[in-house]
Amino acid sequence: MLARDAILAAVQAARAGQVAAFGRLVEATQEMAYAVALQVLREDSDARDAVQEAYLVAFRRLGELAEPEAFAGWMRRIVVTVSLNHRRRSRSAWVSLEEIPSPPVLDRDEERWTAAQQRLLARAVLTLSREERHLAERHYHGGWDAERLARSAGVDAPAMRKRLQRVRDKLRKEIEMDEKRALRSHPVPRDLPDDIVDLLARPRLMDLPDNPVGAIVSTLRGAFPAFSAADDVPEEIDLGEASRRLGGDAVYIDRSKLQRIDGDRVLRYDLTLPLLLTVRWSGAPLRLSAAGKCYRRESESATHLEAFHQLELFALDDRGETDAWDFTGRILDSIDRALPRSEVRMTPTDYPMCARAWSLDVRRDDEWIEVMAWGEYADWVLRGIGADPRRQIAMGAGFGLERIAALRYGIDDLRKMAAARVA
Repeated sequence: MLARDAILAAVQAARAGQVAAFGRLVEATQEMAYAVALQVLREDSDARDAVQEAYLVAFRRLGELAEPEAFAGWMRRIVVTVSLNHRRRSRSAWVSLEEIPSPPVLDRDEERWTAAQQRLLARAVLTLSREERHLAERHYHGGWDAERLARSAGVDAPAMRKRLQRVRDKLRKEIEMDEKRALRSHPVPRDLPDDIVDLLARPRLMDLPDNPVGAIVSTLRGAFPAFSAADDVPEEIDLGEASRRLGGDAVYIDRSKLQRIDGDRVLRYDLTLPLLLTVRWSGAPLRLSAAGKCYRRESESATHLEAFHQLELFALDDRGETDAWDFTGRILDSIDRALPRSEVRMTPTDYPMCARAWSLDVRRDDEWIEVMAWGEYADWVLRGIGADPRRQIAMGAGFGLERIAALRYGIDDLRKMAAARVA
């Protein structure tokens, strides 16, 4: 694929009559063009004829291209139009334009996208680095413009616009490559099933400060200032390996709800296990918080999602330096910050990893809604992370961020959360 500047130069040269320059544009886009034509026409020979006709149309209409650097998207629309016309002439079954996957517009003036376009974008975002994905999600899902992103990052607006352009170029390239993979029956990125990729690609709402989930994360973390962020815990877990490393079975949900990749590999169903797999007692106290998406096989409804967000806390220290009741007091303070003046109740509960544990419910009208749970880890967990249960103690807590955000901001359906904004 030609770089953006090279595409601009090639279009300008082709407009001036340089056929060789147009040839460079053809070479850069012909695989994409053929993939699109084949999606419409299904037959190889028909697709090749349509592509040839489309390039002739494009050459004649180059003067109409308002943004030369957007040649690939413009060319794609021509291929779709020519291919659909070819189907009409051949009296084949009509294919609606809506049935042809169309990549999202990635330019300075972003447009509203269909659900299919948003899925294409989300899958492409998965291939970015953590820093790039953070930027893309705030820009595309959070609606942050370059100026606001620049202020947040402590750089000037021109530098941020350059960063955004690099991200756009990567996304365009990945969307194009995704089309080619589909054409060649290649697996999706990371060799994961499509449904798993779709779950991973959903936006990480805790990275969007204007989203209710992002706002709740900030509020809760404010109650635990001594806890360091550890948001890069793995999203995939090998349950067999986890059991061997920790010395016991940590799965406490119905195994039919696990989002399985293959064999013992699953997407994390909470943040407890992946966080435990990243820590080790080294003689110094640990205070960590992890926020991120978790995944369970659910029938999505107003109260349940297949991809949801949690905040996980982990404290490991010598006995006498911390205890369950001090930790509980901090928990109650954090809930009061997030849901001021709410009526709450604590209920003893059982978790296989805990010697003792509690859940916390919040009352709304006549209903009690569970929003989090916490507990003291069992001896076998402490031994699994290299600590001595006679000398050290470990506490953990998990907050359901969508549920707390829904209560705080009056959202009646968790499926509306991704599109919600905090005033």
